[in-house]
Amino acid sequence: MELSLPRPSLGAAIATWIALGLLAIAVLASCIALVPLSQLAATEYPEFDDLRVPLLTLGLAFGLCVEVILASTAVLVGFIRQDEIFNPDAARLVNLLAISVVIATVLAAATLAFIPGPPLLAFAVIASVLVGVTLFLVLLVLRSLLQRAVLMRTELDEVV
Repeated sequence: MELSLPRPSLGAAIATWIALGLLAIAVLASCIALVPLSQLAATEYPEFDDLRVPLLTLGLAFGLCVEVILASTAVLVGFIRQDEIFNPDAARLVNLLAISVVIATVLAAATLAFIPGPPLLAFAVIASVLVGVTLFLVLLVLRSLLQRAVLMRTELDEVV
């Protein structure tokens, strides 16, 4: 017995891929701009020159994590569109997504040690850490749901 479940429309998948691509381009452009901006900031505020390299490293690593998150999400959209979301590769991608969110959250939290500026900036970083933790927890719930669905589908395939 073959179940015919509705798939996301091709238009929705394409719109999602375009939006993810635009976000990826924006993140890449931000990372490229970060290098000269950090040099400019170090020149204008020499007292923070020793923070340039650690903060630049954290920023670029954070950008890399975001790129991995966007790419993983784009591939998962393809899996959903092709009705392949229940294969082991999809589960591995969800794990990669969750790990990338954790690393990005830790990197954001690490910037708190370097923030000499206004408390509002520290609140923004704390808020981003809370968002990262929440997103990670949601991904854990969704991952367990996906694992259960894979198990149920495997059992159903064995019965049929």
